[in-house]
Amino acid sequence: MQGIPSQLRSAIAAAAPAPQAWPVGVCGGVPAEVLIEVQNALSGSRPDGSRETGGKLRMRSVDAADQGELLRHGEIAFGIVRLPIPMPHVVRAVVRDEPLGLVMAREHRLAAHPELTWRDLARQRLLWYEEGCAPGFAETVPAHLAQLGWNSVLHPVNQDQHALFLHALQTTADLVALRPHHAVEREPHLVWRPLPTSSPPRERLAVIAASDCRTARLLQKVAAERGWAFVAD
Repeated sequence: MQGIPSQLRSAIAAAAPAPQAWPVGVCGGVPAEVLIEVQNALSGSRPDGSRETGGKLRMRSVDAADQGELLRHGEIAFGIVRLPIPMPHVVRAVVRDEPLGLVMAREHRLAAHPELTWRDLARQRLLWYEEGCAPGFAETVPAHLAQLGWNSVLHPVNQDQHALFLHALQTTADLVALRPHHAVEREPHLVWRPLPTSSPPRERLAVIAASDCRTARLLQKVAAERGWAFVAD
């Protein structure tokens, strides 16, 4: 529905028959196990608010910056994003909340160090998100690192494709990334090290829905069942 005025898009979405599956927008780099967890949590929920087994989600890649408008117009029922995100009129249910650590190629000169210091990282560039891919998160994490003592130079890469992420780390000298430990622990070409702080930045992956609608109420119910932290707008 590209090119259709926003008011007309909303009217079309409201008048259309309820779909048999939930359309879900997914930001880049979300681990498969998170998608499975969300699928299992919402798969028994139909768009009419009833619960039954066998329901499906239609997941597709959508930049986090675009998900708010799509939620408002009913083009997606839920989104999956990294928090924080500057998006009004949405509710959030945090599915994963984990500390970030350093990731580097196994051949990196710092990979042999079991513990790193801020001085070690002073000359390292940080592989990071391209503009628009993770608004809020992409700004707050480097700011947090600067407060801790690392004013990192950012090296933007498309985070949607793991192959590009891996290629950049393996072919670019003095380049590191940030990931939770479990996200790379099975990757033989990478090494993970904790940040030299007791208060590292965290990755919080959340399901979002538009406020004051049946999807928001359903998400709140599912969050209570699953033990997800629910945050109203």
